[in-house]
Amino acid sequence: MLDFLINILGFSVCHQLSARSLAIGDVVLPVCSRCSGIYIGFTVTAVILFIMFRKKENDLPPPYTLIILGLFFLSTIVDGIASNFGLYNTDNNLRFITGFLCGSSIMVIIYPVFVFQYYKESKKEKIFKRPLKFIIYILIIAVFITVTLLRFSFLGHFYYYLSALSVLFTFYLINLVIMFLIPPFSQKATRLASKYLFLPSAVSVVLLLLELLVSYYFHRFIVSL
Repeated sequence: MLDFLINILGFSVCHQLSARSLAIGDVVLPVCSRCSGIYIGFTVTAVILFIMFRKKENDLPPPYTLIILGLFFLSTIVDGIASNFGLYNTDNNLRFITGFLCGSSIMVIIYPVFVFQYYKESKKEKIFKRPLKFIIYILIIAVFITVTLLRFSFLGHFYYYLSALSVLFTFYLINLVIMFLIPPFSQKATRLASKYLFLPSAVSVVLLLLELLVSYYFHRFIVSL
């Protein structure tokens, strides 16, 4: 039943072409390589940021960091367009790498917005103000990508469920940030685990389910044409 639901989840957000899906051991991920990279990159980076920045830093990274993140974001767009027009041959490894960098860059931009809108008092300081922290972040995601592409068979199910969970988390967190842009929900909390998280989270989950439902039936409609 769980695998059935995960397959529906994957169908809702991805074309699921087997030739473009990452296989780890005997396990094929429920979304394609690029989508897996985007969603997993977003989620892994969220974990890194919430651990790395505990002083409630609420400002965007320095300009040099934004330029690098911009290149991360553009990498998956360039790879998708270039491969689509036959400018070069891409593969699932490159799709995953560029997707991961794209998802990671999106999360880095969203994080300070979340902090500023969620906490009653946050610190007016740039994340990655210290270059060392940015280097550590780059090293962590580089190691994660490398381990993923080594495709250890015993990690197949881990990545299968991680990719599905990452899809849900990405939709949830983006909806949550949107909820915190609404004044009655903004800047109330003093800590991460707070009562002010419950109602926006509930609404975000409902929105998530509605978004996936609409996406699922829209994909079915497209496939039926």
